[in-house]
Amino acid sequence: MRPEVIDRPRALPVDLTAALSASGVVGTWSWSAQPDRCILDAGAADVLAGDHAIAGLPVPFERAKARVHPDDLPKLSRHFKRLRRSGGLFVAEYRTVSATGRVRRILDRGRLVRSEAGTVLHGHGIIIDVTEGDLDLGAFSERPDPATILDTAAAHALACRESIDHLDNSELRLLVDVLLLSLGQQIAALSRGQARGSARGSARGLGRGH
Repeated sequence: MRPEVIDRPRALPVDLTAALSASGVVGTWSWSAQPDRCILDAGAADVLAGDHAIAGLPVPFERAKARVHPDDLPKLSRHFKRLRRSGGLFVAEYRTVSATGRVRRILDRGRLVRSEAGTVLHGHGIIIDVTEGDLDLGAFSERPDPATILDTAAAHALACRESIDHLDNSELRLLVDVLLLSLGQQIAALSRGQARGSARGSARGLGRGH
């Protein structure tokens, strides 16, 4: 076998953009403490802010979340502010409303990173459209849920992606993106399964009541 064949990068078996879209992953975000600004990619800018023009630009949290449902925004803001002080895994479920009135249910997962001195410096995350799952939009998750293992894996993958961003290596970056895609698919599937199970349980309860 010729050496150049061995050394040649292997093509990935999927179209990453199409796979991300099919899995419900609609965008990514990053946040920096100095200054206190968020940066959204094109997908996140469209869904969370309702404005493609801010994609890639540092904007305040309120601007980045301009399309979050007004009933969900205060709780989301408080949750994020707490993590800006403590750091750690960020998990939130909330609704967004487009300019045309379309309502989406969003699963937002990421991590805010602390320095060795304990200061929260920055964060990264992904947003997943789980509208089909009809999620329970109660309190934000502040305790371990059945997806703890996936949460931990996603946090490590996000930290890995952040480290690789400092390297000029597009192949490694793409491989980690595929891992994040797979984790996003598993998280979305679990969320939809939990929602369906809850709906079936409610239906059985109503049946016994008659």
